[in-house]
Amino acid sequence: MALAHSTRLLPALVAVGLTLPATAAAQSTGGSAAPLPQPKTTVALSAGPHALLGRATRLSGTVKRRYRGRVIRIQRFDEAAGKWRSEARTKVSRSGAFTARWKPRALGSVRVRAALQRRRAASVTSASPEVAVRVFEPAKATYYGPGLYGNKTACGQELTPELVGVAHRTLPCGTLVEVAYGGTSIVVPVVDRGPFVDGVTWDLTEAAATQLGIAETVTIGTAQSK
Repeated sequence: MALAHSTRLLPALVAVGLTLPATAAAQSTGGSAAPLPQPKTTVALSAGPHALLGRATRLSGTVKRRYRGRVIRIQRFDEAAGKWRSEARTKVSRSGAFTARWKPRALGSVRVRAALQRRRAASVTSASPEVAVRVFEPAKATYYGPGLYGNKTACGQELTPELVGVAHRTLPCGTLVEVAYGGTSIVVPVVDRGPFVDGVTWDLTEAAATQLGIAETVTIGTAQSK
């Protein structure tokens, strides 16, 4: 009976013996350590996807209420210098919210952040995650189409309610232009000549204006699409 009992235990003991070295090896190498929890960001920043060169755009955000009265700097990353530069500042309200007005100085995609300044020093204690803002050239624009449908454009296309494009005085026909308005942007071709109104640079077809939500003369953002 004792022999039979020992025989039954043998497979279990072998299994334990095989398992222990593997466990020890895993412990000795450390395995794959669980990632450490990341600290929460003190500053949160919200910005629209588009801005106009030299025109004030509104940025907003929040910090913890205990930072009320502290200075918030709006900073742009200078790609050439490889560092952050402060371009606007505001103060945290009692609720912990802040609003700043920033005037972009460069066209294209810009990286911005909000940085919390120390109470008695010019240095910053923490900053928000960076936000990408696309900066466009501002220009006046209107739209056309009704009453002219069926006519040929200066670029040889029939003007229809479905034609999506813009008119410009000098850009070659077919030039692709990105037009931004109200947080939306579309890429459209130059299909006509115009506009012929002082102070207005672009004339959108009715279909293009509808996509952007334009129903009157407005300021848009533009950039030639590459």
